[in-house]
Amino acid sequence: MVGAVMEKMDVKHDLESLRANNPLIGIKPNLVVAQPADWGATTSPDLVRGVIKHLRSWGFERLVILESSWVGDSTKKAFKVCGYEEISREFNIPLLDLKDDDYREFTAGDMKIKVCRKVTEVDYLINMPVLKAHCQTGITCALKNLKGCIPDAEKRRFHRYDLHYPIACLSKIITSN
Repeated sequence: MVGAVMEKMDVKHDLESLRANNPLIGIKPNLVVAQPADWGATTSPDLVRGVIKHLRSWGFERLVILESSWVGDSTKKAFKVCGYEEISREFNIPLLDLKDDDYREFTAGDMKIKVCRKVTEVDYLINMPVLKAHCQTGITCALKNLKGCIPDAEKRRFHRYDLHYPIACLSKIITSN
């Protein structure tokens, strides 16, 4: 299914030009909590598997899956419970727990924001969010999923600013492709 959708999107030219540079591609699912995708909060491993197969069919080998679950939950546990350890073994793709990462500081608007270093090192970021309702933002989607690319202290700080403004600033720093 995912491959058919990718073919319909007609991204052949983009993939050919991107492949020439042998990029490091980061895949950013939403693994906010250690619950299977059928609960509705996390990105389906089948979707990620489909994207990986499509990228591999085009010759992309330098792939990583990176994430940081919400404050108080274990990303490593989410990788296991949500089926990503299996994907890692199947495709020999590293799982990067951003909770273990250091950070770089950036400025967007009038905000200084810390971003996990490994996110800044990928050449291309594929953001794979889950569309859900949220008590503060109404919905969560691609922009809010980028919060999984910042340290826990930043995640807490964003809530003091009502989420909307810091998420908008973060989207100026992290570009998902």
